[in-house]
Amino acid sequence: MITKFISLVLLFFSISVNSQNIRILKDSVFVDSSFFVIEELKINSNIEKANNKIYAITQNTYEIFKKTFIGKPEQRIKMKKDTISNRILMNTLRESNSGFEHYEIYYDKNNIINISISIQSYSSPWEATKYYCFDLNNGKRVGINLFVDQQIFLKKIKKKLKDQDVNLLVKANDLLNFKIITDKNKNISGIDFSIFDTKKYRNSGYEEFIIHFEWKEIENYISPIFKKRLLK
Repeated sequence: MITKFISLVLLFFSISVNSQNIRILKDSVFVDSSFFVIEELKINSNIEKANNKIYAITQNTYEIFKKTFIGKPEQRIKMKKDTISNRILMNTLRESNSGFEHYEIYYDKNNIINISISIQSYSSPWEATKYYCFDLNNGKRVGINLFVDQQIFLKKIKKKLKDQDVNLLVKANDLLNFKIITDKNKNISGIDFSIFDTKKYRNSGYEEFIIHFEWKEIENYISPIFKKRLLK
């Protein structure tokens, strides 16, 4: 029997991505002559109850273990590495559809954070992305509460889709999927919405269409409560 030797890199480090309240912990494994990065989101806020509420959502975004594990970021990234390492040794990494999560930080200011969590399946074209916006003061997902006059605003999104020759039903929940765009001075310049074609599933997942709004186009649809904090 031929034994396939695979090295596991025991490197661990964390980085801060120009962010006030959050950072991304990173680790890695070496599989088939390539490095695969393992990531985990860590919140630096001192409001533990709020942090736990956020972790209960973000850490349950994708099924990457046999059962859901909600815990401290340091524990969870270790569990990710242990799980991947065990699958490598058992030669089940491919058949287990192991997924590698990737985090992006778009906005982190005045205790409002805007992030995305993506997942890429090992040895498969399948991938997915989910977007989140949280209030670190209470751990609640800001989501559609960031916007007012939502039905009118959804029509504007629909129109921009049609301008791309895309005819999709736009729902209130589509307002959850956004990323805040900032300029070099960290001031908000606009917001991008991701609209997914959930009726046409492909091997790589659902097709994503980006709808961009300049700040001057969208500021009248931002809730006054959050607008004050966003513009501080």
